[in-house]
Amino acid sequence: MRTWLLHPIVFYPLAALLAVLVIALSARPQSWPRAPAPVSGQTAGSALVLTQVSFDAPTGDPDQNVYVTRNFLGQAQALRIAVQPNKNTPSAADRGVQILLAPSTAAALAGRPATIVVTYNPLAVNAATGLAVSLEGAGPNVWVAQNAPPQHGALRFEVPAQAGVNAVGLRAISTNENQREAYGLEITRISITPHPQTTLAH
Repeated sequence: MRTWLLHPIVFYPLAALLAVLVIALSARPQSWPRAPAPVSGQTAGSALVLTQVSFDAPTGDPDQNVYVTRNFLGQAQALRIAVQPNKNTPSAADRGVQILLAPSTAAALAGRPATIVVTYNPLAVNAATGLAVSLEGAGPNVWVAQNAPPQHGALRFEVPAQAGVNAVGLRAISTNENQREAYGLEITRISITPHPQTTLAH
């Protein structure tokens, strides 16, 4: 007995629809890049913590490759950055890869030095040898760099105060000679702890 699903009037349209769905899923539109957008992060005590969803829409950087790792649903999991060959350490004019901060979040960081801790994984191939970060805003960027050992770890940066804070800047560093490919690392967590505000004694 033939099932109604095998009737040509039903079967062929269903087969065509299934083929379209398979093609659409294989393209993984949920993983396509997003337009840069500010994030709020989470608070943990006095610290601002950026993880997963905070890495969803960073800005690009002409000196670096940027890739957001995502799960099947397209939700951001980590941020991979890799510096292009023969690029010097960043200058005050460089922005790096930026994680934009929402105004309400950035307001707590403005005009205050801060401690930034970046948790990372080295890339399996072409691991960066260092990382530089900056707290970015109205003034020139001050980059603070640390060596990044080739194993999972956390790097601690002491960054100076910045007026009008609006972003955290990230720049992978490679000291490998004769570099022909991009070298980078995977960032899984960033915490930013502003230092207590001090008042001058009269």
